[in-house]
Amino acid sequence: MDKIIVYTDGASKGNGSNDSKCGWGVLLSYKGVERKKSGKNYGKTNNYMEMWAVLEALKSITDKKIPVELFSDSQYVIKTLNGEFSIGTNEELWEELFCEKQKFANITFTWVKGHNGNRGNEIANKLAEMEANNV
Repeated sequence: MDKIIVYTDGASKGNGSNDSKCGWGVLLSYKGVERKKSGKNYGKTNNYMEMWAVLEALKSITDKKIPVELFSDSQYVIKTLNGEFSIGTNEELWEELFCEKQKFANITFTWVKGHNGNRGNEIANKLAEMEANNV
């Protein structure tokens, strides 16, 4: 069965300080076609940027009926989306994420070890780092 494969990552240089430089990166793949997305922010934590990357990825998928498998190296994000962790901080962002998640007919969230040679994770990481370094 065809499915959309998504890799996400977030970065924060200064991790939450007012002047922290932040970035997020996404790699989407469907039927052999890849699409990259990225963006930047200021003053956010690494966890926030990890969440933001997932949100941006989910929002960019227009056909919510196609199965999706999303990979992230953030256990915090994956375990929260899978119901294993409870929401602590960033409640509004979590609310938006769960709202977006419910729009999909078939979506799974899988943890992947970061900085371990996984091509999709490495690309998402490079995008996030590039954005954080260019803020």
